[in-house]
Parts: sequence; structure tokens; C-alpha cells
Amino acid sequence: MFENQVAARVTDLMKRILLIQGVLFLLLAGDTVPGWAAMPIDGSEVVVVVTYGSRDLTRLHQLEDELDAAARAANAGELDGDEVALDGSQASFYMKAKNAGLLIKAIHPVLVSHEFSRSARVNSRS
Repeated sequence: MFENQVAARVTDLMKRILLIQGVLFLLLAGDTVPGWAAMPIDGSEVVVVVTYGSRDLTRLHQLEDELDAAARAANAGELDGDEVALDGSQASFYMKAKNAGLLIKAIHPVLVSHEFSRSARVNSRS
């Protein structure tokens, strides 16, 4: 009798596990993604590297603000962070992209408007 109870309990647990797996499969691998699970970006990142050459970061902060504004205005992404070499020789800006190509097009006019960022290296990665 005890073995029958254990077997019934194990069978019930297995059914629940299969049900949970089925629900997870539908949520994660289905054709549609629920609104609450939709990612706001496609996982792309755009990295902008500029040669700067100064410890005065005023112009870098201005560029950073303009890059973020251009990305947001085009609804193409947003600024995610930055790194500046201790000697001010180089700076990197990291941007989240909804669409990397659109983001690069949106920030290009900003980059060419500053002398120190005209030869910036721009890369995208997933």
C-alpha cells in the first residue's frame, strides 16, 4: 500500500513537471513573446572609440550627451557607459542598440561635428 502511494505521488509530480516544462516552452520558444517578456533592445551593442588627448573631460562629456540624445531621438538606442584612459588619450562609449545600423547612422552626424571624434572607430557586436 505504501508503494502505491509513493508511485501515485511520483506520477503526480512528474505530471506537474511536464506541465511546467510545456508552459515554459510556449513562453520561451513560441512565435509570440508576451509583452512583459519582450526585450527593449535586440542585444546589440555599439562601441565608439575616440582618440582624445586631454585630461579635461568637458568636451568628452558634451560628446557623450550628444550621442545619447541622437540615439534616443532616433529611437535607435541609448548610452550605456564609458571608459576614459587615465591620461585622457582615448575614450570609449558603450551604447545599447535596438538596431545597430540605425544607431550608427543616427550618431554619425554627432561624431563628425567634433574634430576629435571625426576619426572615431565604431563597432557593433551582439
